[in-house]
Amino acid sequence: MTTRAARVLIAGAVLAAGSGVASAEAPRRAAGAAAAPTAGADKRTPEQLRKEVMERMRALRAWRIVDELKLDETTSAHLFPILAKYDDQELTLADERRDIAQEIRTQLAAPHPDDAKLTAAINRMLANRTKKHALRDERFKELRKVLSPVQQAKLVLLLPRLEREFAQFIREVAGQPDGP
Repeated sequence: MTTRAARVLIAGAVLAAGSGVASAEAPRRAAGAAAAPTAGADKRTPEQLRKEVMERMRALRAWRIVDELKLDETTSAHLFPILAKYDDQELTLADERRDIAQEIRTQLAAPHPDDAKLTAAINRMLANRTKKHALRDERFKELRKVLSPVQQAKLVLLLPRLEREFAQFIREVAGQPDGP
């Protein structure tokens, strides 16, 4: 899949209406929705929009995993609950990281940043990152139980690529400069 096609799929995942269930129809729905965003009629809160975007990104991820790993229904039925469980935990850690980063920015913007508060925030950020890495290792260990070695190898390459694509798309939509 080309980068352009992936971005169209991601944009569609963000904008498309749907159930969040991965299917062969998902890319067509996503591409169509990407071409027709609605304007000012949206009454959803930022939190509702964030939740919907996350669900659609999960649906796109599910579709890509099924497609690239050639999963059958039985394997999919075992795999996706595992991913969902760890997604929720990762979102909690991401919320904590965002709060800690905001605290650090606030301290740095002060005329006289408090060294003790900065040190404590940095320590919490490092602990959070350690938890994030441990959680990802735990997730992969659990996923290995339901995948063949070939599927495991494909997944270990696919998940980071999907995360980069999603992050790049979010940066582009938000108008932020490219990340690392």
